[in-house]
Amino acid sequence: MNAPVAHRALLGAALTAALFAAGINVAQSQNEPTPAYPAAEKHKPTTLADRIVLTHEADPSNSQSVTWRTDTTVKTAQAQIAKSAGGPGFKASATTVLATRNVQQTSSLGAETVFHTVRFTALEPKTKYLYRLGDGTNWSEWFEFETAAATAEPFSFVYYGDAQNDIQEHWSRLVRKSFSDAPEAKLYVHAGDLVDTSNNDGQWGEWFKAAGWINGMKPSIATPGNHEYSGSTLAPYWRTQFAFPDNGPTQGTAAVIEALKGTVFYTDYQGVRFISLNSNTSAVASALRPEFLEIQRAWLASILQNNPNKWTVATFHHPMFSTAEGRNNPAQRASWLPVFEQYGVDLVLQGHDHSYGRGNMAQGTTTQTGTSIYVVSVSGPKMYEANDLNWTTNGAIAKKIGMNTQLFQVISIDGEKLTYKSKDATGALYDDFTIAKPANGPKVITENLDSQKPAGVGGTVANTLSLALDGAPSLGAFTPGVAKDYETTVPVKVTSTAADATLSIVDPSTAGAGKLVNGAFSLEQPLQAAVNNPFAAVGNTQLALHAWAGPVSNDLLTLKFKQSIGANEALRTGSYAKPLTLTLSTTTP
Repeated sequence: MNAPVAHRALLGAALTAALFAAGINVAQSQNEPTPAYPAAEKHKPTTLADRIVLTHEADPSNSQSVTWRTDTTVKTAQAQIAKSAGGPGFKASATTVLATRNVQQTSSLGAETVFHTVRFTALEPKTKYLYRLGDGTNWSEWFEFETAAATAEPFSFVYYGDAQNDIQEHWSRLVRKSFSDAPEAKLYVHAGDLVDTSNNDGQWGEWFKAAGWINGMKPSIATPGNHEYSGSTLAPYWRTQFAFPDNGPTQGTAAVIEALKGTVFYTDYQGVRFISLNSNTSAVASALRPEFLEIQRAWLASILQNNPNKWTVATFHHPMFSTAEGRNNPAQRASWLPVFEQYGVDLVLQGHDHSYGRGNMAQGTTTQTGTSIYVVSVSGPKMYEANDLNWTTNGAIAKKIGMNTQLFQVISIDGEKLTYKSKDATGALYDDFTIAKPANGPKVITENLDSQKPAGVGGTVANTLSLALDGAPSLGAFTPGVAKDYETTVPVKVTSTAADATLSIVDPSTAGAGKLVNGAFSLEQPLQAAVNNPFAAVGNTQLALHAWAGPVSNDLLTLKFKQSIGANEALRTGSYAKPLTLTLSTTTP
C-alpha cells in the first residue's frame, strides 16, 4: 500500500518542476520586444468591404448613399438592400444595386485601392432598411439604416470637434460613449480635422476603425479642417470616401468652385437645414481668398433666404470666435457673421481650437432673443489652453469656456424646441442650453445651468431631544432638631435640534405634591429646584428650569435641589424620597 503513495508523490514533483521550468521560459520571452505590426498590413484593402460610411447625396427621406473600400480584385462592386424585418426572411426580397462610382487610388502605404459608392433610391420615408456590400460572391454583414421622415419630426444628432490625433486609441471610446448615450441619434456631424495628416492612409484607417459599424448605420455630415489639406491640396480620400450633395456654389472663378466641390453643401433633414462651409482659405491662391469667402457668403445668403425649414445648423472648421491665444479669423468673421445673424442661424458648430467655447453676440445673463449660438468643441486627445479674449474683443460673450476635456454634443430638436447637451468622454454633462422658437414670438435662448449646478452634497438631521443625568442626586442625612437647608447638584447634558426647547420638572404623584415622603410620612416643606434661576418649589405643575432659543449639542447644566427642614420638624427613621419627572420639550421641533 505504500508504494502507490510514493509513486504519486514522485509524479507530483516532476509536474511541479516542469511547470516551474515553463514559467522561466515565458518570463525570458517577455524580455524580447514584439515587432510592430506593419501599418501597410494593418490598413491594406482586401476583397471584403471595409471603411463603410453612410452619407446623403440627395433627399434623405427617399435615398441613401453608402461608400466602401476594397482592393482592385473587385470588378463588380454592388449592394443588396431590403426592408428590415425581425427574422432572416427579408433576404428573399433583397434587390441588387450596382456601384455608381468606382475610383481607384494608390494609398500612402502603397496599396492599390478602389472606393465604391452606391446610391439607394426610391426608398420610403421613415423606413428601416438592411443592406450589405460585396461583389456577388463575397459579402459584408447586413447593416441597418432608417430613412428620414418626409416632413419635420423630432430627432437628435451628434456633433464632434476635432478627432485628429491618436484616433483609434482615444477617439474610439468617445464615439462609443456617444452612441450608447444617444443610440437613437440620426446623424453625426464632424467639424473638421478628422485626421492629422491629410494623405495618411493609416490615420484614415484609424478613423474608420474607431467608429466601426456605427458609420455604416448612421449617416455622417463632415466639413474639412486644415489637417484635411496638404498646402492647398484637399485629402485625396475626401471626395472618394464621402459622397456629399452636389448643391454648392456654381458661379465664380473655376479654381474656387473646384476647391469648394464636395466641401460646401446643404442637407435638409426632418425640418433642419444642415449647411457645410469651407473655412480653409489656404485651399486657393492668396489672390483668390477674398472670392473664396465671398462666393460662400453669397451662396449662404441664397440658401437661407429660401429655407423652408424651421431650424438651421451650420458647420465649418475655423471658429468665428476663437478660444485659443493668437488665433483669429477676421476676414471670415467679416464675411459670414452678418449673414448668420441676419437670418438667425440657430447653431454654428466649429472645431480647430482643441478646447471648448460657447456663446453668442448678445450680452446678458440667462435669456437672450434673436441670436445665433456659436460653439467650438474638441473630441480627440489634443488639447490647447483656452480663454474668451477673442470673443470679448469682437462683440461676443462666451457663456462657457473649457479645456482639457474630450467632448461630444447631443442636440435634439422637437417642434419649437432645441435642446443642446455637451458631455465628456465619461458621459458627464459639461454644458447645456435650450432654444425655443415659438410660432408667434421671438427666439428665446435659455441657460439650463444643469451642467453648472454643484453636486448636491448635504445631509439630514433627525428630530432630536436628548436629556441625560450624570448620576442620582442625594441630599445626604437629615439631622433631627436642627434647622437647616440641605442642597445637592447633578450634571445634566442636553442636545436639542429644535428651534426652541425648555427643561422643566414636575412631581407626577397625587399625594404630598412636591414633598419628599417616607412611607406614610412626608416633610413639611416642598423640595425646591433651580438651574440658573432662583430656587422654586416643585409641585404638580411643570416648573420651568431653563430655556434655549435654538439648537444645542451636549449643553452641560447644573441642576440644583434644596430641601428646608425646621428645628421642630419631626422626622421618621428611614429614607425620604420622591420620584420626579424631568422633561425636555419644544413647541417648534
